[in-house]
Amino acid sequence: MTWAEDYTACRMTLTSLLALFVLLAISCFTYFWSQRIKVPYSVLLVAVGLLLVPVSRVYPFGFLQDFQLTPELLFYFFLPVLLFESAYNIRMRNLQENILSISMLAIVSLVISMVLAAAALYWLLGMFGMVVPVIVLLLFGALISATDPVAVLALFKEYGAPKRLSLIFEGESLFNDGTAVALFLVVLEVAYKGYHGVSTLAEGMFLFTSMVVGGVLFGLAMGGIFSKMIEKTRSNENVSIMLMLVLAHLTFILAEVISHHFVIAGVEIKISAIIATTIASIVLGNYGRYKASPHAEEFIEKFWGQFAFMVNSLVFILMGLLFAALPFHITDLLLPIGLAVGVVAVARALSVYPVVALLNRLGLEEPIPMKWQNLLAWGSLRGAIAVTMVLMIPADWRPDGWIYDYSPRDFIMALTIGCIYATLFIKALTIGPMIRKMGLDCLSEVEKIEYRDASAYIHAHVMARLAKLNEKSYVDSASHGEVQAKLEAVHQKALARFKTSGKANLTHAAVHIHALGIERYYLHDLLLHGEINDRIMRRLQALISTQLEKLERGETLGEHPGSVPGDWLDQMSDFLHNLVMRDKNDAFVEKYLYYRAKVIITRKVVKEMTQFSGDSVKLFSADEVMPVIDRYRAYNKAAEAQIAKLMTEHGAILEKVNINLATLAAEKHQHELLDQLLHRELVTPKVYLSLRGKLEMPE
Repeated sequence: MTWAEDYTACRMTLTSLLALFVLLAISCFTYFWSQRIKVPYSVLLVAVGLLLVPVSRVYPFGFLQDFQLTPELLFYFFLPVLLFESAYNIRMRNLQENILSISMLAIVSLVISMVLAAAALYWLLGMFGMVVPVIVLLLFGALISATDPVAVLALFKEYGAPKRLSLIFEGESLFNDGTAVALFLVVLEVAYKGYHGVSTLAEGMFLFTSMVVGGVLFGLAMGGIFSKMIEKTRSNENVSIMLMLVLAHLTFILAEVISHHFVIAGVEIKISAIIATTIASIVLGNYGRYKASPHAEEFIEKFWGQFAFMVNSLVFILMGLLFAALPFHITDLLLPIGLAVGVVAVARALSVYPVVALLNRLGLEEPIPMKWQNLLAWGSLRGAIAVTMVLMIPADWRPDGWIYDYSPRDFIMALTIGCIYATLFIKALTIGPMIRKMGLDCLSEVEKIEYRDASAYIHAHVMARLAKLNEKSYVDSASHGEVQAKLEAVHQKALARFKTSGKANLTHAAVHIHALGIERYYLHDLLLHGEINDRIMRRLQALISTQLEKLERGETLGEHPGSVPGDWLDQMSDFLHNLVMRDKNDAFVEKYLYYRAKVIITRKVVKEMTQFSGDSVKLFSADEVMPVIDRYRAYNKAAEAQIAKLMTEHGAILEKVNINLATLAAEKHQHELLDQLLHRELVTPKVYLSLRGKLEMPE
């Protein structure tokens, strides 16, 4: 390479980096603008991307076109980030309870939508004199049927849509990404090799099945391996964090490598990298997060949230530039784009309503109301995954019967981006009003009572605090009176929004939900201090979650919560743990720690609920709280009885466990005090490091 060529390559890299960071800066300003004008962030990003098209053609800003969405960038870098961020926060128990509806929507509805979109578009284009090969339209139908939850879930969160609806929507979007790509690759294989009847169908079914099943199995393996590795490196936060960061991309790339090189009896075995990454991320999010240091867990959630925000920002803002780069004028394809938008919307509706109606009739899961079905049908936006699949089509591919100057890939790209724009500018902007009109943002009767009591509690405490500040002359009387009047008006207005029925059972449910929140807080605290392991944490979390779900549905709790069976991954984890457990004492030691945790968290609930009922500014009245306190006292006694029984049977071994717990508590407190001294600059860093190594308790 000559000096001039080397300099040109370097300059291109610099301008690409400049474009990247300028686009990120523009995205940041767009976010604040979207908050001010109350428009979904992703929608405004696409609009800004379109505005950048003419700007990028002006000489000083031409560098904006140097950073482009390439297939490699989208598929190997951006996509794993988006998959991990969504899948990591899905709770396996909730997923298992809705797995049938999610699976049917992600597979059956996807196939129906693909076929309907391709068939209808073929017929309509033919009516207007455009002859497009069926295989091209099948490719478009497969990729456009993959939904993108980013904008919709942000709106669901903002307007308070039901949690189960959000879960179904996100679960479908996650899994239909994998099935859509698998189906798309099957169709692409047929496009290259041609259709040869039954043999082609058999090969296609085998390829689709191997990608889905292989992706699930490989994802389970990778998630399990990384969870175990994180458990072994718990003492080193940096290593744990690095492993969690590596998981998504390593799983994705290894799955791709296996798909290209794994051959059995002359048959290529392919696995879905998207499904593998999704499953591995779910496993890590449900099991690996509890094995890591709590500080590492907090960092990972914030990091991936920020990373996904950045990736989505770049993808949406670059769509305008991508559209502008197509080798024809957009007016040449306005007709097929308009037809595609309408066909895709109708195909989505026809793929949702019959499938959900069948699910409701079977009664195997909780029914999905018609209002939810309307949102599932209308709120199906398209995004990064569709663009990714378009870029997987070879630029030089021309099927038989293709008569146009532009390539099939450019044609499909135009239809795809047109559909993305339509869903963002039309559907995304109407989802909020739909949620409000359907009343899906309304609080339940139990939530209204929670709102009323929490609002009264906060208001009364703020009033008391202002009065003290006034007494101490930190706030003058005139300012105190004015602020007090404003807060009182805001408080009364807030209470007037929700009229509660005041039924005793609803009040009891609200009080009990508060108690379960205290349980969950102190349970996490026990894990933080190493007093329970992740298996105990999951068992008690499942118990708390089950009770919360019952109360939110308006059901009453039994006399004793008992135990709750774990989800599929829990059962698999417990089976493997019991299989390799060598020390027979592990079983009753874990049982002891389980009941010890129950004693601690129930005692904490009794203490805090008693304080609330006796507080001068009451959150709940004594009559409302006492039944719950009595209930938790009974739980506490039952757990203490189990501990006493275990101590009688295994006292000598459990005494050693208690000594270890006391030692651990002393060590933790020592390190906390030392950290405080350093933070307040009462010791120098040199003293801190010298003392830290000498705080270990003797054996």
